[in-house]
Amino acid sequence: MLCIMLKAHIKMKRRPNFFLTTAGEYSALADPRACYELGRLKDENRDDYMLVEIEPSLSGQNFGLGGHDINYLILSTKLKGTTLFQIKEWPVSVYVTRILDESILKKVGFTASQVELIAWGFLYPTIDKATATARKL
Repeated sequence: MLCIMLKAHIKMKRRPNFFLTTAGEYSALADPRACYELGRLKDENRDDYMLVEIEPSLSGQNFGLGGHDINYLILSTKLKGTTLFQIKEWPVSVYVTRILDESILKKVGFTASQVELIAWGFLYPTIDKATATARKL
């Protein structure tokens, strides 16, 4: 059902860059989420993090945020030699990080204390491929 609702909503907005699922790793993000690239971020270790807006949002209740849902995540590749900036091979294995300090949304850099790793996941070019993987796991 979520897949059908997501497909309908996507047609009304801009086209997603890709779709995220953490099926088999983290159930809260197992259903595919559309990801919209917002920018490139860096920390003291690397300069290839991607800030994304997700659709639908992730419930903030699991993180003690009450009714404040999570709309933005930071993604980074798990495998050395792969990049999110001009993805060449699918699926892409990623770390999924949530933002603890929303000032990150107005900056290029961040520190470890401003974020929290919440899952590992995979990116797919289409909702259908992400959904197929999520159903298998």
